[in-house]
Amino acid sequence: MTKLKTNDLSIGYDKKIIVNDITVDIPDGKITSLIGPNGSGKSTFLKALARILEPAKGDVYIDGENVQHLDTKTVAQKIASLSQTATQVNGLTVEEIVAYGRFPYQKGFAGLKEEDHQLIQWALESTNLTKLRQRTLLTLSGGQQQRVWIAMALAQDTDILILDEPITFLDPAHQLEILELLQEINHQGKTILMTIHDLNHASRFSDYLLGMKKGELIFQGTPKEIFTADKLLNLFDIQATFATLPNSDKPIVLTYDLVKES
Repeated sequence: MTKLKTNDLSIGYDKKIIVNDITVDIPDGKITSLIGPNGSGKSTFLKALARILEPAKGDVYIDGENVQHLDTKTVAQKIASLSQTATQVNGLTVEEIVAYGRFPYQKGFAGLKEEDHQLIQWALESTNLTKLRQRTLLTLSGGQQQRVWIAMALAQDTDILILDEPITFLDPAHQLEILELLQEINHQGKTILMTIHDLNHASRFSDYLLGMKKGELIFQGTPKEIFTADKLLNLFDIQATFATLPNSDKPIVLTYDLVKES
């Protein structure tokens, strides 16, 4: 199992620090969700973990090695990362897009090997895309398109999957479809780290939560530990009322009110 951690990690753009001194171990084999207000640095943090952004200070470690000392293909064989807005492509079929997940393992101009084809097939089956493999991306629904990108990440065959807002712009049914898929993938042994805005989805589908505000990690813990009136007040400036999910000890937010400055 690949281990991912940070030490005193700070990240910025044009000398402006966005994320400040975060030290955290991402739990192995769990679903961890990053929650917090817009502009708190969540996406920036994920980009640094995937070595898309270089830290201003501090380090990201994969299995004890600093990611800045690893080549791009080595990182891509350990971490698959999906951005909030995937690139739109014209003309490529579902299967062709998923096959791009095998790029980190290609040498020179060599074609796909039998192992590559097996992993592509597994990724298509895992995301229920087998019957859509010859369809082009733009003929699919939003939920189906998101499954294609997840399938491409699965074909990378990494231990860690990082997703920035994987259910953004999806309707409620497709949100559940994607989250249940990620839960199934996690049960197959993958570590998943994602940002998510819906607090109840974060509680229901996560084993662990990281709360970020103004570029700082202000708390971490299980949903039961994090979903308290004091912590959500600190994170979002809201006064929340809670209940518990049926057949679960995970809390949900029934309603909340803004806390106005006096």
